[in-house]
Amino acid sequence: MWKFSYAQRLLWITALGVVLTLSVTAAEPDIVILHSNDIHGRIETDDGVLGMPYISALIRQHRAEHEHVLVLDAGDTIHGRPVANQLEGHSVVATMNAAGYDFMVPGNHDFNFGYQRLLELEEEMEFQLLAANVYKDGELLFAPYAIHEVGPYRVGIFGLATPDTYQTTHPRNIEGIEFASMIEAAEHYVTILQQQNVDLIIALGHVGFGRNYPSTDVADAVDGIHLFVDGHSHTLLPEGRYHNNTLFVQAHEYGKYLGRVEVFLSGDRPEFSASLIPAAGVTDIEPDMEITEMLEDFRAEVRRQILGI
Repeated sequence: MWKFSYAQRLLWITALGVVLTLSVTAAEPDIVILHSNDIHGRIETDDGVLGMPYISALIRQHRAEHEHVLVLDAGDTIHGRPVANQLEGHSVVATMNAAGYDFMVPGNHDFNFGYQRLLELEEEMEFQLLAANVYKDGELLFAPYAIHEVGPYRVGIFGLATPDTYQTTHPRNIEGIEFASMIEAAEHYVTILQQQNVDLIIALGHVGFGRNYPSTDVADAVDGIHLFVDGHSHTLLPEGRYHNNTLFVQAHEYGKYLGRVEVFLSGDRPEFSASLIPAAGVTDIEPDMEITEMLEDFRAEVRRQILGI
């Protein structure tokens, strides 16, 4: 029989522990979620800004490397720069379609062209706009939630739009629109999603921290939200932040980062590893040339409109 000294046994146990740790760390996530927020029309690549060409390239890279990828945007996206504003958001939606987004929640500045224009843009979207607390004449203006099948997993997503919109866009843009209680909406749709036996519940919110209606209030009042993909406060959360068992993530602002969340679903409840991909870290990939060419066409159209030619 083999006999080992105490030192040899200790070395073996230590080595085994390192191997096990590496195995856990290197485990393939069940789902990878990519997320953006508060792009504010910055779909063109600039110094320190990914722009949609690089966001799209990262999405494609992740979908080539991982079987189950979900792409979300937390609002304040379609308004903010000339290439977006002059075309009333069409250029933003078109490039998001080409990039392969799955879901978006409307931010306060996404109403800046008027809610009717947002409804027109919704018709152009190849991704789904979600908001569980936005009403017009007593009826929900957008789909409140969705159950999205990602491979064998069922992901429940509901949208929350901040009532701060009353003060942060012109009143005529939202005339007749009601931003109802986010807590009541969250309670209602979390219950619905739990009854549908989803594997993961995501709140996709343009709500934010430290404002009149902080998103942490929702997590305090409503149990069962596993992940809150947030925006509005332009918060930089390099590894996310837990609050009442809910992981909150934001990717700062203007497309300076693309958020990334690895989701592991083998345990009793979902586990996460959150990070950010900075614009400075994408020098080794090529931008999406299709979107680059689209942007050239949009810039030419903006010039024609401004110059009247």
